[in-house]
Amino acid sequence: MVAIVRLGALLGLIFLSSCSRHLNMSRIEADIQDDIERQGRRLTLKDVICPNRVVKQAEAYFRCVGELPAGGQFTINVIQQDDQGTVIWDVPSSKVLINLAALEEKIQAEIREAVGKSLVVNCRDTYRINQRGDSFECDVVGDGTIAAGRVESVLVKVNGESNLEWQEVIIGAIPVTENAPAAVGSSAPPSEARPDATAAEEAATTVSTPLSDGAAAEEEDSNGQ
Repeated sequence: MVAIVRLGALLGLIFLSSCSRHLNMSRIEADIQDDIERQGRRLTLKDVICPNRVVKQAEAYFRCVGELPAGGQFTINVIQQDDQGTVIWDVPSSKVLINLAALEEKIQAEIREAVGKSLVVNCRDTYRINQRGDSFECDVVGDGTIAAGRVESVLVKVNGESNLEWQEVIIGAIPVTENAPAAVGSSAPPSEARPDATAAEEAATTVSTPLSDGAAAEEEDSNGQ
């Protein structure tokens, strides 16, 4: 029996029941590939490659590699939940593939730390190919009102080094009192807010997230430990 579910927004789980002492690696490879493609934005994988023979062992860890048709590779971290063949896996963001669910959590944490309010950010899909020069928007769901206005969305850009930068898109600036916090990334002090501002405004500065080079970088880190 095989079952795949999405755990929260970051992890995938596969349950494989059999009498063998070893995991069914070909089945795990196929299921991980299907799940990533299903949750990705226009995403097709060339292959998912895992170790040939892995003994069933609770909490044991192994690593698989996903490959895009164009040749880029990314890491898939897999942990066995028990000794019955249940595995849980996740794909960290890299310079090959972006984990949008993890990005949502990071953006939400940055906004919460900056303005003291939790906003719900939705980037729609779970995975997206990391392409230099690409840009996309993540929606802010529900009440996005902060001291400087209403956060309509978050604009994410991939810079020339394949790292992520983002800034809030603020609609209809609201007058800010001296004691109220400024918008995330805003470089202007509260006293300079324009009470009559009605046009859409973007935060003045960005937050950058450096990403690894994918499977190759992960392997170097592992060998260096």
